[in-house]
Amino acid sequence: MPPSLGRVLVLPARLLAGAGKTYIASKAIDVFNLTSEKVAYFYCNRAEDNRRDPESILKTLVQQLAQTSEADKLLKPVVTLYQKREEKGQTASKLSITESQQLLVQLTDIHPQTTICIDALDEVEHGIRLKLLNVLKHIVDTSKNPVKIFATMRMDPDILLQFETFPRIELQPDDNVSDINQFVEAELEKAIEEKQLLHGDVPSELKVEIRQALCERSKGM
Repeated sequence: MPPSLGRVLVLPARLLAGAGKTYIASKAIDVFNLTSEKVAYFYCNRAEDNRRDPESILKTLVQQLAQTSEADKLLKPVVTLYQKREEKGQTASKLSITESQQLLVQLTDIHPQTTICIDALDEVEHGIRLKLLNVLKHIVDTSKNPVKIFATMRMDPDILLQFETFPRIELQPDDNVSDINQFVEAELEKAIEEKQLLHGDVPSELKVEIRQALCERSKGM
């Protein structure tokens, strides 16, 4: 695959809270793991400090991309940095954002293709997430090999502006209307058959009205 085709930012955006963004991310990661691409992922959460901090996110991505098929071995860029730190007596200090950025570029240069998946990117603290966005852009722009970023998020303008020049795919709430309608229909029939809804005594006109109301108000959820 030519690098220009591999460097794609995929944004399942404009999905409302509760619309299943994390489910989409999880399924996407499962699919990516079945391919020959190297995959690194992170699930952000604004309720947990270490899951909304750019340093923690990047450090986790480094850890995943540095792993080899042998459980006790890491790729050379990480080993080299550790040895340099060991010489300076700095092995206990955390990776800085700059160090993580350098390592991620070096590691993606080793892997023929890399996909980085970040769920709920918008839950990284607003004032500091530009640091994370800049690193991701730098990796995509700098790596010798194709790098794809798959991120789920709500439509926060500051995030979209950082990637406005990148090719991207956006999922809208209406994109899964048919799936939602089928789900509503099946669950409604099930509830009636099991007599969980009005003891199973639901006139056809009322059933149509219930189905329409649920489908209209689901908004992709």
